[in-house]
Amino acid sequence: MLLSLRTKLAASIIVVVLIMGVISTIVGTRLFGDSLVRQVQRSVEQDLNTARLVYDGRLNEIEIYVAIAAGEPDVARAMRTGQQRALAMFLETQREAWGLDVLTVTDVRGTVVARSRSAETGDDQSGDQIVGGVLARGEVVAGTVLAPVTELALESPELAEIARMRIIETPRARPSDLETLEDGLMLKAGAPLVLGGELAGVVYGGVLLNRGEDIVDRVKETAYKGETWRGKDIGAATIFQDDVRVATNVLTSGGVRGVGTRVSAEVYERVVVEGGRWIARAFVVDEWYITAYEPILDPDGSVVGILSLGVVAGQFEAMRSRTVWTFAIVSVAGMALALIVASLLSGGIVRNIRDLAKASQDIARGKTDTHVEVRPGAADEITELAETFNTMARSLAERDAQLEENARKMTESKKLATLGQLAAGIAHEINNPLGGIVMYSHMLREDIDNEECRENVEKIGNEADRCKKIVKGLLDFARQTKPERTESNLNHVLKEVMALVVQQAMFRNIEIENDHNPSIPLVDIDVTQMEEVFMNIILNAAQAMEGKGKITTVTRLSPDKNYIEIVISDTGPGIPQEHVEKIFEPFYTTKEIGRGTGLGLSIAYGIVERHHGSIWVESEEEKGTSFFIRIPIPEAAPAM
Repeated sequence: MLLSLRTKLAASIIVVVLIMGVISTIVGTRLFGDSLVRQVQRSVEQDLNTARLVYDGRLNEIEIYVAIAAGEPDVARAMRTGQQRALAMFLETQREAWGLDVLTVTDVRGTVVARSRSAETGDDQSGDQIVGGVLARGEVVAGTVLAPVTELALESPELAEIARMRIIETPRARPSDLETLEDGLMLKAGAPLVLGGELAGVVYGGVLLNRGEDIVDRVKETAYKGETWRGKDIGAATIFQDDVRVATNVLTSGGVRGVGTRVSAEVYERVVVEGGRWIARAFVVDEWYITAYEPILDPDGSVVGILSLGVVAGQFEAMRSRTVWTFAIVSVAGMALALIVASLLSGGIVRNIRDLAKASQDIARGKTDTHVEVRPGAADEITELAETFNTMARSLAERDAQLEENARKMTESKKLATLGQLAAGIAHEINNPLGGIVMYSHMLREDIDNEECRENVEKIGNEADRCKKIVKGLLDFARQTKPERTESNLNHVLKEVMALVVQQAMFRNIEIENDHNPSIPLVDIDVTQMEEVFMNIILNAAQAMEGKGKITTVTRLSPDKNYIEIVISDTGPGIPQEHVEKIFEPFYTTKEIGRGTGLGLSIAYGIVERHHGSIWVESEEEKGTSFFIRIPIPEAAPAM
């Protein structure tokens, strides 16, 4: 089934819009998602700092309480008189008033004198981190400690039972044979008890964190203020003893607090083993959270637990999905608009092409006085094609009138007519899609914030513009257009060409070596045409080497100082001698069908000749090929 030209034009624009739409959707979604995750991570990290303030605030409260207890006259009086029962009753009253789990007094040797919740006395606590620290330094010491189950049992059998918990198997946790947690994690502080100016003992107190809800609930309320998503709290706080949750408001699938569940192995490695922070996605109990973890240290600097905060990742993934759909809808709307625009634009172009086709048919039937109407003031490629067609028609008419005396000119006109038709096809099939690429690359560049992406899109537009110039050069070849000369540096022109071609995939494994004479003079050249000469030769070299080898460019003065010589060499397979003499003939090519038109070197030859220069090739099979170009220095150039 043959497609109309209008359909092809519209389809070309739609394909470009579709590709750009998909790319922009993917890139935009990725950028949005990454930015959103980074923002949430920063927010969670700040919330973790808030959690630390709440945690440390509770520890400071305990410090204050034990310092107050150590300074109470009732404590001092009971210690002097040995009234242990009265001291224990006072401690119990204060413990309940202050919301502590433990409040105990020892003598100057660390031996327990009285406990608030137990009649057990006489055990040695001098080895305890807090008590030993107070006895050694004579000042208040506070911190998070691991309380052995035996110590908790002395303080209160109830505390030992609270601390004991079954460890629940948790997905993504590190392998462990431990089934039950026996010890407890405690916020603990001690203050020196001074009598008569001398250290007489220690008052210490603390709060057991295991199964405690006060701190984690206070942190969650402070950070998230009861915010929910899909009926579930958006955030949660947790205190770990080693890798086991001992206090948390993370809920399991059954709707209960996840006490006894464990942290994921990757988080454990980072926080407990390495002692660092974790700010990233993590698997929490049974779903993904965006989390922040940091170690809890005991007074000796050892990691005894983890303080963490996190928000459910699902809500942000939902936001990302909505963004994808938004981008997709915008892309579809853009394609629909592009279809309308493409239809309108292609209609005008096709009408002009149809006129040219009808005129061509008239000439084919022998009606050589046919011509195509050209709009006054028009300067697009179709207009140029129509003018070329009219020129061709006049040439054919003159040929019929003076066939014998203008036989040579008639033959030349045929060649030009053929090349003009080729140029028309190229202008039609390439320039219009390139126009779409240029237009949409400029539109895309305005919508991109990333500087590197903007530069890449700008390169796309620039290269498409350059392709349009190359097509114009083919038309110029058909009409033998004179160069538009400007005073230029050939080194700079050659470097610009090399900077463009090395970005192409085929140059990834090609070594480029430049040996440019910095003192060569400026010459009068058409920069665009000379770029085309160098581009043709360099691309031919890369194709001959199949993307692997070495290309060397040299600029120098000729021995007589009248020319600048440019040498472009490659390490390819070389050109057989039977092909060397025909290498610059139009339409002559040794490439496979579809890989070349045979015009590149012919155009290069014509451009160099119109610059009053010369070009030739030297090649040896299996050793490579060198192209030599000579451009006259202005003082030595012939008059125009």
